[in-house]
Amino acid sequence: MGIRGLTQLIGDHASHAVTNSEIKNFFGRKVAVDASTSLYQFLVAVRTSDGQNLQNDQGETTSHLLGMFYRTIRMVENGIKPLYVFDGKPPTMKAGELAKRLERRNEATKSLEAAKEAGDMVQMDKFTRRTVKVTREHNEECKRLLKLMGIPYFDAPCEAEAQCA
Repeated sequence: MGIRGLTQLIGDHASHAVTNSEIKNFFGRKVAVDASTSLYQFLVAVRTSDGQNLQNDQGETTSHLLGMFYRTIRMVENGIKPLYVFDGKPPTMKAGELAKRLERRNEATKSLEAAKEAGDMVQMDKFTRRTVKVTREHNEECKRLLKLMGIPYFDAPCEAEAQCA
């Protein structure tokens, strides 16, 4: 996801182009949010103390819903009007990158199994995070949550990132 090394490149050659700002400085603004990137972040980061995704009573993952809910609430509380943009069909030129991601995820799955057999918790956590994939169900569940919250969302015809720009 994203362009490897871009942050470092910008920092080295155009450090004035990036600034840090407090959330309160965005009060009253409308902000487009790449939903897929957010969902990936939530699925990787929102976990129980033992490193597992949050789940409901049926064993279904809910980490993405909790993350989406609290991030959205934080924006609204700070006067920001979010518009979540969901990915559409990936462009054909991205097929090679998608194939590489699948291969890396498959390798991570194998490494995860080896770490489980060895009982190596650090490696298990590392490779569990590398096997994360945002599914159609994750997207649909978040759209339902946003609808119930009264927060607008949009299905991009292609990449959400391009629509957000």
